[in-house]
Amino acid sequence: ENEEREREKVRKRKRVRMELMNKKVMMKLALMVFLLSFAANVVNARFDSTSFITQVLSNGDDVKSACCDTCLCTKSDPPTCRCVDVGETCHSACDSCICALSYPPQCQCFDTHKFCYKACHNSEVEEVIKN
Repeated sequence: ENEEREREKVRKRKRVRMELMNKKVMMKLALMVFLLSFAANVVNARFDSTSFITQVLSNGDDVKSACCDTCLCTKSDPPTCRCVDVGETCHSACDSCICALSYPPQCQCFDTHKFCYKACHNSEVEEVIKN
């Protein structure tokens, strides 16, 4: 009878150890998945304005501060407009930013709207037009 109790205690200890090891393994896996997804977001932050890391690091600039120097629109009613500016990043409100794998990156927004954003370099463009 004592031997049976001892065996049962040993089995319980083994079960508890296995459960603890399973919990540790699951916690490590969850942490690794989180870190990998966070790292992937950091890498893709330049390309995706809706990514978690971009939202955390942004200082509140959104559609209000989006701008475009070269906006092309169709003559349809309503017009379909697209900003064709090329730069190292797309404007802050862009949902479909495509960047060339170059250094520096050449990015362009492929969103379409029924309007154009305000010009980024409005005063410079006006001065060039006036002269």
